[in-house]
Amino acid sequence: MGSPLLVAAIDFGTTYSGWAYSFEHQFKKDPTQISAKVWSGGQLVSEKAPTTVLIQPDGKTFEAFGYQAEDKYADLAESGEHRKWFYFRRFKMLLMDKIGLERGLNIEDATGKELSAKTVFSMAIKYLKDDLLKECATRVAGIVQLDDIMWILTVPAIWNDSAKQFMREASVEAGLSSGKLKLALEPETASLFCRHLPMNRMIGGIDISKMKPGSKYMVIDAGGGTVDITVHQVIEGGGLKEIHKASGGAWGGTKVDEAYRQFLISIVGNPVFQKFVNKHMDDYLDINREFEIKKRKIDPSTDSNNSGTDHSNIVIRFPLALKEIFEKETGEDLEAAIKQTTRSKQITLSRDKLKVDARIMKGFFEEATRNIVDHVKMLFSIPALRDVSEILLVGGFSESKMLQHAIQKEFIRKKIVVPHEAGMVVLKGAVVFGHDSGAISERIAKYTYGVSTRRDFIEGVHDERYKVVDDDGNVKCVNLFSKHVEIGQSIQYDESFKGGYHSPDTKATSFTVELYATLKENPTYVTDAGCYKVGEMKVDVDTKVLYKDREFIISLSFGDTEIHVKALEKSTGRETTCTLNCLD
Repeated sequence: MGSPLLVAAIDFGTTYSGWAYSFEHQFKKDPTQISAKVWSGGQLVSEKAPTTVLIQPDGKTFEAFGYQAEDKYADLAESGEHRKWFYFRRFKMLLMDKIGLERGLNIEDATGKELSAKTVFSMAIKYLKDDLLKECATRVAGIVQLDDIMWILTVPAIWNDSAKQFMREASVEAGLSSGKLKLALEPETASLFCRHLPMNRMIGGIDISKMKPGSKYMVIDAGGGTVDITVHQVIEGGGLKEIHKASGGAWGGTKVDEAYRQFLISIVGNPVFQKFVNKHMDDYLDINREFEIKKRKIDPSTDSNNSGTDHSNIVIRFPLALKEIFEKETGEDLEAAIKQTTRSKQITLSRDKLKVDARIMKGFFEEATRNIVDHVKMLFSIPALRDVSEILLVGGFSESKMLQHAIQKEFIRKKIVVPHEAGMVVLKGAVVFGHDSGAISERIAKYTYGVSTRRDFIEGVHDERYKVVDDDGNVKCVNLFSKHVEIGQSIQYDESFKGGYHSPDTKATSFTVELYATLKENPTYVTDAGCYKVGEMKVDVDTKVLYKDREFIISLSFGDTEIHVKALEKSTGRETTCTLNCLD
């Protein structure tokens, strides 16, 4: 495949999504000159929009995305019509830790109505794709054809292969050509972009781009939903290799949002809060947007609302509608009720102004930052990672001073580096990846991979449950795990892992290559606990070839973040290839 005229990237995040692109000639001149859209909603202006989708009551017609979807849904809620519509937000997290995703998977919207997950995801991706194409047509009309574009879609590095394949299928359904689509791992793309940034665009006094071969640094990609952590080593020529498999968890900025929501519920009670959300979606949307602005400003030294007064408090707008529902439902005055609680010195309410002790606000960050710090401490206990000297913080949540402080406080001997606009480096790095997908020259296998095979049954060795007699009368053992790659193994870019196999029996006109994955190093059977089926590929057999010569070489390669399978028929040279379909 030749170089694309244009690389277009879609960062489909848990909380925020966006797109960016650059031309090949632009990239060669300056890899950091990347075009991205600016989105706006209320007081918020950003280079990403909320990952929110509104679908019409028929469940088939897309209505709006991002801030427009939020505003439209709030308007519908005011007139009581919102329950007929489908409203999805932050739904990407539903793929977290889902093994063996099914095509028929349904997800619930804000009011519990179900739609096909594939439909919702593909509608969101299609909107971002169409919006980007519309922008390109305005700026460079007639220059770029659809076939000139290489599309890059970001995915968390900690996702399993089934979740990645789900995103590929949703993207193809959205109109992206499978042959012009690559999935990029989020912490890798961030790392690639930062390798091009000058020191004056990095906080921390470290120039990542000038690190010498052999240098190691940790990348903490703290996004809205997930936190992905990888460790890279610089190699000769400026490329990178992964030296520890990606790890992390669901410790992103949404944990802070949830802590704030629970705080409000603790004041008015869950029934009152849910009634408020259902009846006053516009107000609920406003307080969430306001908190998004507030939380970006909270840092360890925060002790006031910067107004010159109330030096221990932060002021939050408290919707009068929520106060009214509380008083109607309970018969109590909310201001008086708060004064009777044990937190009366930390929380006071006056009409629509809620004054909150800064320590409570900072406490909203505690669970997320603690989980991240504990996980990083565990990683640094691994001998191969003890000499990592720098930590690169990227992703939207990494812009939080609270997270930066927690990392700096715990790892005082490490140098902490944060790029300017850290929330955009994953998206812009995806564009870099599209222009130079081989820049990550080596990765670490997250799983042990192998194919299901059959061999001659050995009494006393093989499990009797898997004993079968084939069409030729031979006694075989089925469901054996034939290992190609072991968990933790280093994998070179475009390296193939091969194994020799034979056609099942003389009557077989085809057979199926079934790929399995597990966290075990040496599984015996594909049915062992923890093994799951990644996907399969059908291979035709040339029955004109003598049975004894019906040999196949099965190769697995992991060069561009997805698994590619090839079956070579040795006698004829015929090849069958595919990017595995991970969904059954």
